[in-house]
Parts: sequence; structure tokens; C-alpha cells
Amino acid sequence: MNSKLVEYSDAILSAKPGRSEGAFSRAAESFEDDLLDFSDFPEDYFAFVLRVLSDDAFFLRAGAWNFLLILGTEKEKLQQAHYDQLAEAIVTHYPFYLNEDLCLAACDFIARNYPEAYARRVLNRLREIEKQKDPSLLGFATDGLRILELEVARTSGADRGDRTVH
Repeated sequence: MNSKLVEYSDAILSAKPGRSEGAFSRAAESFEDDLLDFSDFPEDYFAFVLRVLSDDAFFLRAGAWNFLLILGTEKEKLQQAHYDQLAEAIVTHYPFYLNEDLCLAACDFIARNYPEAYARRVLNRLREIEKQKDPSLLGFATDGLRILELEVARTSGADRGDRTVH
């Protein structure tokens, strides 16, 4: 793994309880700066994001959502395979996401960055998963569906092929 990514990982994982949000924020900011040097999303950087979304050592800490925000701003660098892997990682690990910010960020990311039919399928799966979660973690997939409807309304009339995933 790239030495910068090891640095980011170490900083996040060594953060004391209550400080992981700041560690994630600082790592994500540097991560995003690194991406400025690339025209395509580097595979090792993408693997790091997948690890953040799939490894409970990361996603159980507050702040993992920061990396979803970066993906949203760097979407032109991602390929279809990346989006497929992200959706799979989110659906697979969503039952274990216990942080409200991460749940909302995951649903928001899906709503804003996937074509309507794809996003609707994923968000409906997440809504089914939420039925098994703690009541405090319900409603984020429904919020994602609302965001999707707003995105569809905003882009109706425009070529929906311009949405991120094809």
C-alpha cells in the first residue's frame, strides 16, 4: 500500500475515541489533495475507500462519511466498475453501519451519483436492510429516495445519460 495511505490509515485507527471524526477529516482532506495529481482514480486509493466502507475498524468510527463526500466531488475520475464495487460494499456492510452520518452519506451518495433505476434498486435494498436495524438508524434510505426524486426532477429535461454511472 502507498505510504501516504498507510499514514492515513494509521492516523485514523490510532485516533482516540471522540477524535476519529477529526482524524478522518484531516486524512480525507489530504487524500483529496493527492487526487489532484491524477486524471483517473488510482486503484490503491480506491481500494482504500473500499476498505473504509467495508472494514469495521474504520466504518464503526465517526467520520468515515468524509470519504464518500470525496467520491462525490471526484466522480469524473471513477469508472463503472468502481460504482458497482461501491454499491456492493455499501449494501453488504450497511447492516453494520451504526453511525447516522455514514448511513445518510451512503444513501445520499447513491441517490446523487447513480442512474435513477440503479439508485432506486440499491436504495430499496438499503431500506429493507434498515428494517433490521435499531430504530435510530431508520429512514436514511427513504431520505435517499427523496433525494433521488429531487435529482430526477432537477435533471428531467436534461440528458440523464450525463448522470455519473451509465
